[in-house]
Amino acid sequence: MYQLQQIKLIIWDLDETFWHGTLSEGGITIPDTHADLIRRLTDAGIVNSICSKNDLAPVEAALTAHGLWEYFVFPSVNWMPKGERIRDMIVDMGLRAVNVLFLDDNPSNRGEAEHCCPGIMVEGPEVIPQLIQDVKTLPAKDKAHKRLNQYKVLEEKRAERTHYASNEEFLMESDIRLTISPDCREQIPRIHDLILRANQLNFTKLRSTERELETLLAEDGVEAGCVSVADRFGDYGIVGFYAVKDGCLVHFVFSCRTLGMGIEQYVYNHLGRPALDIVGEVISDLSDTRLPPWINQSKATEQTERMTVGDLRQHQVLIKGPCDLYQVFAFIDQTELMDTEFTYTTDRGFVIESTGHTTHIVEALRLSEKQKERVVAEVPFADLGMYSDRIFRNPYRVVVVSILADANLGVYRRKDTGERLACLEGLHPLTDPACWEKYISGEYYTAGFPFTREILRAFAAQYEFIGVNSPETIVENLKQIRHALPKDCMLAIMLGGELYYEKNRFEAYRDRHLVHRAVNAAVRCWAEGREDVRLIDVNRYLVDQRSFYDHFNHYSKPVYYKLAQEIATLIRTHTGKQVRHSSKLKLVKARVRQIVAGVWRLIKGKTPRG
Repeated sequence: MYQLQQIKLIIWDLDETFWHGTLSEGGITIPDTHADLIRRLTDAGIVNSICSKNDLAPVEAALTAHGLWEYFVFPSVNWMPKGERIRDMIVDMGLRAVNVLFLDDNPSNRGEAEHCCPGIMVEGPEVIPQLIQDVKTLPAKDKAHKRLNQYKVLEEKRAERTHYASNEEFLMESDIRLTISPDCREQIPRIHDLILRANQLNFTKLRSTERELETLLAEDGVEAGCVSVADRFGDYGIVGFYAVKDGCLVHFVFSCRTLGMGIEQYVYNHLGRPALDIVGEVISDLSDTRLPPWINQSKATEQTERMTVGDLRQHQVLIKGPCDLYQVFAFIDQTELMDTEFTYTTDRGFVIESTGHTTHIVEALRLSEKQKERVVAEVPFADLGMYSDRIFRNPYRVVVVSILADANLGVYRRKDTGERLACLEGLHPLTDPACWEKYISGEYYTAGFPFTREILRAFAAQYEFIGVNSPETIVENLKQIRHALPKDCMLAIMLGGELYYEKNRFEAYRDRHLVHRAVNAAVRCWAEGREDVRLIDVNRYLVDQRSFYDHFNHYSKPVYYKLAQEIATLIRTHTGKQVRHSSKLKLVKARVRQIVAGVWRLIKGKTPRG
C-alpha cells in the first residue's frame, strides 16, 4: 500500500483510471470525486502528472473542458512504453522514485514502471477511494499552489533548454540570481521542511527539529544562511540552507528544483569550502573550485572580471570530441578562452558519445532544425546536443576535433529522408534483430539506454545501418568541415593510436589499431601541405604498453600531458594568447590518482568503455 507521507508526485493513467471509459473509443466520464482529489492534492503541495497511451490534443481538450489541465505538469501522452517515460519524468522533475505514486489499471504498465523505477509506489484504481479519504486529512498548506507553479517553471525551462547547443550556454542566458540571507530565524518552518524533504542534495542528512534549529541559530559563532534563487523563468524562493559551526558544515541542503544550476557549488565555494562530512549518497559533485559564471553574472563581472555571455561568444578555441580530448583538456590552463563539447550524459541518464563524430558535425551543418528535431523526437536514444552547430556559428581561431568515435560508432540513415546519426558500436547494428536480445539484456554496450524490443523494432523500421565510417568517408567529412570553417581558423585533428593493446577485452576493439592506421594514413595524405590543418598525432607518445591505462583509447597521464603541451603551443601560435599547459606537479598528482583508480578497478574487475 502507498505511504501518503512520502508522496511528492502522483502520476495518473487516464483511461479506466482517472476517468471512466477509453478516450479513443468514445465518451469518457470524470467523477467529481476525482476532480476534487486533484485540487485537494495540489492544495496540500502534492503535484500531479500524467502518463497515458493516447493522443495529446484530445487529452488536453478533455481536461481543459473540466478545468483540470492546469493542475498537471510534465504530462507524457503518447503511445510509447510507460516505464521509460515515467523514469524520464522523475528525472526531469528532479525527484526520486520512492516519492512517486503511479496509478494505472493495467498490471503490465505497473510492472514496467517498477522495473524502470526501482522504489516507485504503484497501485491500481481500486485505491482511489482510500486516497480520497487520506488526502482529506492533509493540511491545505499550499493554497497559493506555489509548488505546482514551481514545477511549471521547470517544465518551461526543460522545453527552452532544447533550443541551446549546450547546457552551459542555456544557463548563461538564464539570468540566474542568487542571494544569501543571514536572517534565518524567521524562516525556520521553511528550513525545517527543506531538510526533512530533501535527499538528493542534502549533504549532511541531519534531520533537525524546529526546536533544534532555533537552538543552533542562537549559538554564538554559528554562521548560517538561507539561499534564494530567481531567474528569467521565475522566483524559486528559498531553495537552500547552510549552517557552519566550528569551521564545519552542520547543514548543507538544497531543493532538487535547482538541480543542475550549480547553486550548491556556488554557495560552497562562496563560503570558502569549509569542512563537510557528506553522509549517504548525493547527486552533486563539489570538487570544482570555481564559481559558476552563469550565477550573478553582473556581480561576477564587476568583482572578478568573469566573462559575460557576449564574451563567451568571442571564445577563440573549440575543443570537441570524446575521452581523449577530455583528458587532455584537464592539463590546459587558462581555459576561459575555450568552448568545449565532450561526450556527455543526457538528463535521462544515457551517454552521447558522438558529439565529435564527423558525420554529426557535417549533419549539424546540413540539416535544418526541423530535421534535427524530428530525428530526436522519433529516436529515444538521440539528443539535440549531438547535432550542435556551435563549431560553425562562432568565429573560432582554433578548432580541435578527434576522430576516435568515427572508428567505432555505427552510422544509420533515415530511410525516406536521409538524415544520419551515429551511435553505439558499429560491430553490432541496432537494426539487426540478431543483436536485439543482447542490447535488451545489456550484454552489448548500451551507453546507459534501456532498450526494449519495441524501441529497436521501431528504429529498424525507419532507419538503415550504413556501417562504420570508412577512411574515405572520414576524409570527405573533414573536407566539408574544413570548407565551412573561417579561412583563418586552424583545424587540428587528433589521430587515433596505432600501437597494439595487449590487454583488450572488447570484441568491438579487436584490431582497432589497424583501423586507426588506415584512417590516419588517409587523413595524413589529405592534410599534407595544408596550412589550415594540423594533425595532433598521439602515436609520437605511445611508446609501449605502459602508455595505455585500462583501454585501447585510454592513455596514461604522461601521454595526455604531452598532448596538452602540443595543443597549448598550437593555441598560442594561432590566437596570440598565452595559454599554458599545466605544471609537472599536476601531472604527478594526476598520475597517482590514475594508479589508485586502476588498482581499485582491478579489485572490482571493471574497465570502462572508451
